[in-house]
Amino acid sequence: MEEVLKQILIELKEMKSDIHEIRVDIGDLKQGQARLEIGQEKLQKNLIESLGAYTEKIADHVDDKTEVLNKRVYKVESDIERLSRQ
Repeated sequence: MEEVLKQILIELKEMKSDIHEIRVDIGDLKQGQARLEIGQEKLQKNLIESLGAYTEKIADHVDDKTEVLNKRVYKVESDIERLSRQ
């Protein structure tokens, strides 16, 4: 009987040690998750900023091209109007 109790105590001590290790691992995992979330937030912020800057560049380029095209269309329309009056 005494031997069984000793074995139970040994098992309980091992379980206690295992539980402590699991708690430490869980703490490490939570810290890692927090770091990942911070990194993800920074990445999202950088991505949004980059997309904003890229969108502005595209908009400026498209605006310039549209202005040039509008001038060409206006010139052609003016020429057509002038020719139709002759």
